[in-house]
Amino acid sequence: MTNSEPIQVLLVDDDEDDFILTSAYFKDLTGWTFNLDWCSTYEQAVHSLKNCRHDIYIFDYLLGSKNGIDLIEKALSLNCQEPIILLTGKGDDQIAIEALRVGAADYLIKSELEPVILERSIRYALERSKVLKALRQSERRYRRIFEESKDMLFISDLQGNILDVNEATSSLTGYDIRTILEKNIVDFFDRKEFSPVWELVKNEKEVFGLDMRLITKEGEKKHGIFSATIENDQGFTYVQGRLHDVTLQRQTERERLFSEKLAVTSRLVRMLAHEVRNPLTNVNLSAEQLESELEDKDLIFYIDVIKRNCTRINDLITQLLQSSRPNEFTLARYPLHAVLDEALEAAFDRLQLKKIQIEKLYEDENISILLNADMFKIAVLNLVTNAIEAMEQHKGVLRVTTRRVDQDVQVLISDNGPGISEENMAKIFEPFFTGKKSGMGIGLASTLNIVQSHRGRIDVQSEVGSGTVFTLSFPIEP
Repeated sequence: MTNSEPIQVLLVDDDEDDFILTSAYFKDLTGWTFNLDWCSTYEQAVHSLKNCRHDIYIFDYLLGSKNGIDLIEKALSLNCQEPIILLTGKGDDQIAIEALRVGAADYLIKSELEPVILERSIRYALERSKVLKALRQSERRYRRIFEESKDMLFISDLQGNILDVNEATSSLTGYDIRTILEKNIVDFFDRKEFSPVWELVKNEKEVFGLDMRLITKEGEKKHGIFSATIENDQGFTYVQGRLHDVTLQRQTERERLFSEKLAVTSRLVRMLAHEVRNPLTNVNLSAEQLESELEDKDLIFYIDVIKRNCTRINDLITQLLQSSRPNEFTLARYPLHAVLDEALEAAFDRLQLKKIQIEKLYEDENISILLNADMFKIAVLNLVTNAIEAMEQHKGVLRVTTRRVDQDVQVLISDNGPGISEENMAKIFEPFFTGKKSGMGIGLASTLNIVQSHRGRIDVQSEVGSGTVFTLSFPIEP
């Protein structure tokens, strides 16, 4: 605001003589243009404050049954952001301190009032108001960025006690804001993994781009990029941190890697299948010819052995081909939980044999998705069978959970078996890889193919000694 622009002033004083005297001082101010309004009562002033059309307010302390402090508090409750100056009849330090405490920009003593003092007070009040408005605007802007960020943003003290977080933190962790504010930042991570990082923050004052795994309320581990800096604001030291969730990105990278490996393996399998089936066909035809020409019945037995093993080899090749190439089949809408129950029913005997306890935690009974029921059951049964074989007899707990996440529905199949080592985690979906003494290692590769053919995703989280969780995600809408 420049001095050439008219400044709208509201003077609140119940003494008309004092108003006239103060008005004279305004007229003596050179280089300024004022439009001066007057209110003689508290009630008139409140009515005028509701219109918010003045640039500066000057309140007398004595206003009948009310006083200037009361009027300042009322003005602030009406969201008045313009500067307020309090006029007092005598130099009372307690009144002056109270006025500044509740929000006055300045105070003036009537007996000492003169044009120079009035001009200095007005100039100071307007400049201070301009700075405060800029600060409030900046705070609102950055607060909006803070609240609307999709990353987990937090502010904590040096001990890690959380002071403030944004809404994304609640979405990411699964806790409500009130619960989060009662926690320490280390509660959201593995303590052994995170404690050295927090010490690094305190020693180095800043860390950037560290891979961390956040643990949600449900116990799910999410991958994130962690950064934090130590800030100091007017003697108050705090930590400002951020966690960028890259779980989906890492999952997509793993799926791409598995798909690439599967494609390479598929080409190799098709080539081998072609090379094996040609001589296998010749062996089979030769066996049939021998069978038709042999008269010795004792030798027929050996012909049958050759034919049975040729058939077995051919069936194995067919299984390998099916596990290493994308499936194409018709999808129809089915109730998800009914299909899951059918898959679990197929594994009932194995569950009973090992005395495995089963827990079903279905979130929404009415979920229906597009799937091929037969192939979907095969995929689920592969995961359930692996879980059963991994768990100890009488101690195993198989948990099947469904839940909605944004536009997807997720099926979680978890066990409390020995878990999968980090070394094997990178290989589990590769065809022919298996950690079992017996088995071909095509079950999980086949499951991956089926899930991807349903336009879904599959992810696995495991901890040695704690068990494994396979998460299947499918779009609710096609």
